[in-house]
Amino acid sequence: MAIMKFGMLCRAGIFVLAVSSAGCTVEPATQALLDAYRLSGGGAETQAGGLNPRLSYLRVQVGERELFLALGYVDQLADGPVQVWYSGDGDVLRLRDGRVVGLITKYGPDWLGVSFARLPRWGALGDQAEFERVRDARPGYRYGIREKMLIRRIAPPDDTQLRLMPSSSLAWFEETVRGDSDIPAARYAVGADGHVVYAEQCLSNEFCFSWQSWPSSGKEAH
Repeated sequence: MAIMKFGMLCRAGIFVLAVSSAGCTVEPATQALLDAYRLSGGGAETQAGGLNPRLSYLRVQVGERELFLALGYVDQLADGPVQVWYSGDGDVLRLRDGRVVGLITKYGPDWLGVSFARLPRWGALGDQAEFERVRDARPGYRYGIREKMLIRRIAPPDDTQLRLMPSSSLAWFEETVRGDSDIPAARYAVGADGHVVYAEQCLSNEFCFSWQSWPSSGKEAH
């Protein structure tokens, strides 16, 4: 499977440089973006060693590239809280209860918005369940794409990008699109408290990535 890199959003980078040089007091979301931008200059080891303990992070793997996204803020919406994460290149990832509900990068594809119907909570899942997903995507500006989804419990896999913890310590689920679709299955790893700590997601057949709450003993994304 070919893997495409997260892209750079130039305006976000310029904004970060402008705020950084201004030396002013910043809000938590801006501080997260500043930290993410600072980390983007080094390799994986440099990034991991330079994490701000006051912020929450995701370790994201895109092909051979590893990067860290900082949590900017939590958007309190009617369907549930959405975490908004920033990369140093200006990518924006939105997660609700461990699922991607938005991703914007310079290099495609983007999921502009995602909603669900009859989506079960992780703690209420049995062996399998069905629900519906509606998403807006680009390129092509395709709006209201409706998909029937199947999620089922699976055995802990041995081919993941999970770090610093055994896959057997987590409950694993595989999520597929029913019917004709070229999007590979997603996988989720859920901790004992019912929160997703690791996931793999494809936005198309060519663009896949994984993410993990970081550090692995820290706060879990939910």
